[in-house]
This record gives sequence, C-alpha cells and structure tokens, in this order.
Amino acid sequence: MAAFDKTLRRWQLRALDRVDGTRLTRASERRAVEQFRRMARAVPAYASILREHGVSPARIRTVADFKAECPVIDKRAVFGPFPIDRLCVGGKLGRLAGVLTSSGQGGHFGFGLSTHRQARRAAKAIELAMEYAFQTDRRSTLLVNALPMGVRFSCSTVTVAETSVREDMVTALVGQFAPHHDQTILVTDPLFCKRILDHGRDCGLDWGRFRIHVILGEEIFGEDFRHYVASRLGQDAEGWTAGLVGSSMGVGELGLNLFFETRDTVRLRQLAHRHPEWLRSAIGQWPGQVPPLLFVYDPLRIFAEVVDPDPSGFGALVLSTLDPSLMLPLLRYRTGDRARMVDSARVADALARAGRADLQVPALPMIALSGREQDVLPDGRTLLDIKDALYRDPVLADQLSGLFRIRPEGPTLRLDLQMREGWAGSETAFAERIKNCLPTPGHTTDERVKAWRHAEFPFGKAPDYERKHRYCTQTRES
Repeated sequence: MAAFDKTLRRWQLRALDRVDGTRLTRASERRAVEQFRRMARAVPAYASILREHGVSPARIRTVADFKAECPVIDKRAVFGPFPIDRLCVGGKLGRLAGVLTSSGQGGHFGFGLSTHRQARRAAKAIELAMEYAFQTDRRSTLLVNALPMGVRFSCSTVTVAETSVREDMVTALVGQFAPHHDQTILVTDPLFCKRILDHGRDCGLDWGRFRIHVILGEEIFGEDFRHYVASRLGQDAEGWTAGLVGSSMGVGELGLNLFFETRDTVRLRQLAHRHPEWLRSAIGQWPGQVPPLLFVYDPLRIFAEVVDPDPSGFGALVLSTLDPSLMLPLLRYRTGDRARMVDSARVADALARAGRADLQVPALPMIALSGREQDVLPDGRTLLDIKDALYRDPVLADQLSGLFRIRPEGPTLRLDLQMREGWAGSETAFAERIKNCLPTPGHTTDERVKAWRHAEFPFGKAPDYERKHRYCTQTRES
C-alpha cells in the first residue's frame, strides 16, 4: 500500500507540473456555481441568508451571476446568528472526525467540521504537499508541530512530534531526534519561532548541524524576518540549498494550508524585496514597503476572489469552499485579509524585462497577501513595515523578545519594545539604534521608541502564545 501511495503521489506531482491555468480557472468557476446550488438547496442557514439579501437561486446561472449577486458573508454573519446544525448540509450535525476552531480574534469563533472520510483525504493532501515541498518520500523526516494545541494534522510519511507552545520541548526533540532523520520540519508561528530560536541559543543547540525547514503560519512576515530565521538556524538564507523558511495560510473554518509558498514564490518575493520596481507592474502597488507574500493555491479546492479593490488591485480576500462532500461549506466568506490576484503571465513578462528569466513562475495560480485589513497604521505605514524592520539588524533582533506595541501618541506613533529576559543594556541607546532600522516617516525623539526591560513591559510580561498577539492600539493617547 505504501508503494502504491508513493507511485500515486509521483503521478500527481507530474500532473501539477503540467497544470493548464485556463482550464483550472474554468473548472473552479463551474464548481463555485455548483456549490452555490447545492447550498441554496440543502443548507438551511444559507437559504435564510439568501432570502434576507433578496437573492433568488434561480437567477444564479453563471460565475458572473454568482459574483454579482451572492452576498459576501463573514464570521459574525454566519457563526453568530445560526446554530451549528443549521449551517450544515441537511440541517443536521452528522458524525464528525474533528472540529477546527478559528483564532477567536475579535471575540467570535468560527468552526470547521470534518468527517472521517474528509480527514483521510486531508491527510493524503498533506502527504502530497510534504513530498512536493520537501521530498518526504525519499528523505526520512521529523515534523515538529509547535502550533497551539488544537491545530493538529495527520501525515503518515513523516515522524510527527506535537509540542504545542513549549520551546523546551522543541529544542529537546530536535537535539535528540534530528540526528536520526535526514531533515526536520518545524511548523509554528513567527512570534513563537522567535522564542524557539532564543531558547535554542540559550541552551547551546547547534541548529546548523541539521537540515531544518520552517513552515510559518498564523501571521504574515517580511523578508528580513525570513532571513533572520534562516540565518539563526544555520541554513542557507539565499539559495535554500539546505532548509527552507516558508509560509502556509489556513483559515480555521475553511481548512488548513489553503495557500502556501514554494521555493519559486519565495525567490520571487525575495526579488520584489530587493528590486520592487521590477515586479510592481505585475504584483501591484502594494501597501507599504514590504512586498506581499506570494502564495499558490489549488483552485479546485477553493474559489478565491478579491472584492472592493483599490486602484492597485488590493482588496478584501473572499473565499468559497468547493468540496461537495463538506458538511459545513462556506461561500464568499470574507477572511479579513487584504490580497490581490496575480497574473502569472504578467509576472513572467516582468521577469523577462528584468533579465531574470532564470526564475520560475509556478504553474498553479498565485495570490499576493499583504496582511490583515486593519493592519494600516494611522500615519500611513503598514504594521508589517515596522514588524519586519525590527529584524533588519540581526544583532539587534537577538535582544528583543518579539513582543511590541504600537500606539498613537500626539501627531505620530509610539513604539514600545520588550527586551529579552536577562537583557541589561541601555534602553536609550537601544532605542536610538533600532530607530535607524525603521521605515519612514521615522521617529525623532527617544520618547517615541521605548525599550522596556522584560519584566517592565506594560502590555503583558509574557506573550500568550495560544492567542494572537495584539500589536497595535488604535486609540490615540495624549
């Protein structure tokens, strides 16, 4: 059976290399309309939503009708007003294999439901993704799941170790088990990844002895942070000949790994980071200085849209689940992220004009993700610009815990930084050095950037890694 599974994955990977983007798009659009008809007929809550918005299912015949008339919904509109069974096909909660919750950010939870059949299919999809990205059929692999408890996944082709947010467990596992595997994959989020790196340095773990890949979820990050992580793990931060630091994006109520980076998309974003003028025509005038993450996705699994776009094409990300066997499907669901659809042909043209035809454009469709919708600061900068700037100088970044808070103060912003435990330097001197890394408009007085000793940080002494950290306070202070 294992040999058959490996053969099937090789066949599927060859098929991915021959993807016809036009045919995939048409199939995705067709599935979206079919899913709409199924939900309008069989999901009581969705039928109520359509009636409330005055949408007649009979009028939805094409994908253009679907996009023009079907309402955009969000967590509050779905998971607040309706009992969970009314959101399910047939109006009943069937036998479940698992429930995946959203982060609960904003005080509302969404839920993704899976049957045992879907759980088996999800495991096969993860196994295919592991082979596609890391050749796990040929390399013995230790996978350390350091995401908060509750975020679990199954993969029969790797050794899975679940630590939740325990950095001591992570380093102990890597030290003992990584030498017995060809490679290690660490799955975590950017903030806890910083904690793992700090703890590894404190306990003298030589990461560079191992081939280590990192898959980061939960938050968007920039190229300075990616370079910081790779360099502190002793990996090749440029050519990715050793470990890869990549990103995966899921939505609890829709599924895991909906969007993911490949080596090709990482190299494209690195190029956009160094030479933004080369790719802005293809990716759009992204907000802020840090380029968006470039993801690929399976258009037969989700139908992706961007609504209310700005002149550069960045707008609200809206997703529809296309699997006809889903117990709780969702259509035109607003995730709270800002994104832009990416035309692969325009990217290829931009690369050719820049003399970089050596870079590959993925066969799967691409999307650019610039961050959460609310992550634009009052002075016009993006949260990502400041977050990534903190890692521009790795020596300075080593002294930070990873926690910070941005808050309006007078006509500008104040940035409060938490230092690592045991740090004993000069707060004023550090603030001056870190200001040189920040994007314009810069801060001009010491009071606008403040470094706090670890125990004195006024926004929580230690991060709650089980919850998403609040980086920005929108209320203006005098």
